[in-house]
Amino acid sequence: MRASITTSYQERLNRVLTHIHQNLDEPLTIDRLAEVACLSSFHFHRIFSAHVGETVTGYVRRLRLERSAMRIAFTGDSITDTALGVGYETPAAFARAFRERFGMSPSEYREQQRTTIPLFAGNPTDKALHDMKPKMMEIPETNVLFVKKTGAYNEAASSAWEALMGFAYKNRLMSDETQMIGIGHDDPAITSEENIRYDACITFFGDLKAEGEVGIQAIAAGRYAMFLHNGAYSEMKEVYRNIFAGWLTSSGCSLCERPVFERYLNRDPRRTKPENLRTEIWVPVA
Repeated sequence: MRASITTSYQERLNRVLTHIHQNLDEPLTIDRLAEVACLSSFHFHRIFSAHVGETVTGYVRRLRLERSAMRIAFTGDSITDTALGVGYETPAAFARAFRERFGMSPSEYREQQRTTIPLFAGNPTDKALHDMKPKMMEIPETNVLFVKKTGAYNEAASSAWEALMGFAYKNRLMSDETQMIGIGHDDPAITSEENIRYDACITFFGDLKAEGEVGIQAIAAGRYAMFLHNGAYSEMKEVYRNIFAGWLTSSGCSLCERPVFERYLNRDPRRTKPENLRTEIWVPVA
């Protein structure tokens, strides 16, 4: 009975966390999120805090501010548009919250990023950056099974894939057509290590239902710039820096709010030499 109740709460919280991430620019009241979880507002708030380690309000505020920091650092969006785009009603309210979180104003933060990230200088010399030629792709909405874990990316990813693969093989879901996808929601330079979120995902066919920590979400339809990285996962941090601080600023494209995702082309990365790993990085753009 206790295991069944825990599984039910995990399924409900998965729905809520996915809803929050996909609707950060919309009003996210306790009553609305409790409705998504199919719980009373009173019980939902306590259950959320106990499982996530933050209050609902604190969690939503943090995600909004961290998303805004990404936009301020890596796009040319105005501070006002950024504030409204992450759900703040006024730029003044946003500026106060931003300073409380990051210790400086949004404009000061943008200037700091332009100063500390060399690729923003406008004349990058990194050969890898010059050679970046993504394929522009349009994809339909794609449903995936996923397991979400938090923590340092290498630890969270390992834990998430272990749980998801256990479920997938147990239920005979893996085939040659199955795509293995990872969603890293946070920038370690912005989000503290214990709060970093990683989703291990696989595509599936037929009708499936969420079960415990294994949930269902959709990879959003739209236009993406797809980069192919050949090499170790440990090199991905530099690749992302080149994409966001270099390619994006000179590409004429603007970054969309859909999450970046990775598609892993090696069927068994554990048995593949790091230099032979192949990873597609899909960046949502307009």
